[in-house]
Amino acid sequence: MLASRREPWLVVDPKPHVGDPAYDALQHLLNCDERLHADPRGLAHRMADLVEVDRDRLVSWLFARCVQESAGSPELADVARRIAPG
Repeated sequence: MLASRREPWLVVDPKPHVGDPAYDALQHLLNCDERLHADPRGLAHRMADLVEVDRDRLVSWLFARCVQESAGSPELADVARRIAPG
């Protein structure tokens, strides 16, 4: 958003998305390398509590993303194995 002369505020290139709220927190988990590798489930649970989303849902998204990214980032394969569903 920018201040504007023709309008009080001008929105530039907004990208409204409607989707699973648990997915939005996912990128933050992936940006916390040390904590992610130390305790992926604990990190996901703390984040879920902070942003008020379902813990299991966030762990599921984290698992899916780690599997997806594991070809290019083999260390994420270990995270995926550690949080794999039942």
